[in-house]
Amino acid sequence: MATREEGKDRRRLDIVRAAHRLVQQTGSTGFSMRALADEAGVSVATPYNLFGSKQAIMYAVLDADIEAYQQSLERVRADGIDVFFKAVTLSTSLFAKEPEFYRTVLFAVYSDGGREYRAMFSGPRHAMWRRLVVEARDGGLLSQDVDPDAFALQLGRSFFASILEWVLGELTLKELDVWAQYGFALLLLSMATPTSQTRLRDLVTATQKQIRASWRERAKQVNGSESRRSAG
Repeated sequence: MATREEGKDRRRLDIVRAAHRLVQQTGSTGFSMRALADEAGVSVATPYNLFGSKQAIMYAVLDADIEAYQQSLERVRADGIDVFFKAVTLSTSLFAKEPEFYRTVLFAVYSDGGREYRAMFSGPRHAMWRRLVVEARDGGLLSQDVDPDAFALQLGRSFFASILEWVLGELTLKELDVWAQYGFALLLLSMATPTSQTRLRDLVTATQKQIRASWRERAKQVNGSESRRSAG
C-alpha cells in the first residue's frame, strides 16, 4: 500500500505532467487552476495544497527536466573546462526539441519575479554548477582562490541572461549558444590557471568571431527585407 507521502508525490507528478500537456496544447500558461486540476484528475484545491501557486507549478514543470539533463551531462566526455561548454550546448539542444514550450514556461517563471524566479539560481541548478567549479579547481584548471558558491551563482546568472534574450525573441537558439559560451569563456578565463588559460583565450576569440558573423548575417537579412519592401 502506498504511503501518504508516496501518494502526494504521485499527485505532484500528475499535476506537473498535466501542466506540461496544457502548455503544449494551448501555447500559454493562462489556463485556470481548475482546468489544470481537471487535466490531472485531482480536486481543484490539490494543486494549491501541493505547490502553493501556479508559478511554483511552472517552475516544477521546468525542473522536471533537470535530473535527465544532469544524467546526460554525466555521460558527456569532457575535461573540467570543456564540460561547462558542453552543458550549454546540451541545454540549447533541449530547448530546440520544444522551443515554444520552453519559451512559454521560462517566461512565466521570469515574469513572476519572486521565489520561483530566484530558484533558477539555487537548488539543483546551483549544485550542478558548483560541482563543476569544484572539479575544475581540484583538477588544477581553475585557481584555488575561486569561491565555488559565488562563481557558480555568476555562471547561472550569465547563462540565464542569454536564455532570457532568447525567450524574448532577441536571440536565435544558435546565437543563445554562442553568447552563453562567450560569457562562460570570459568568466572561466578570469580564474583560469596557466593550464587552461590558452584554451580559454582561444575560445573567447572564436566566439567573438561567431558573434560578429551573426551580426553580419542579421544585417544581410534586414537589408534583404528592406530591398523586398522597396521593390514591392
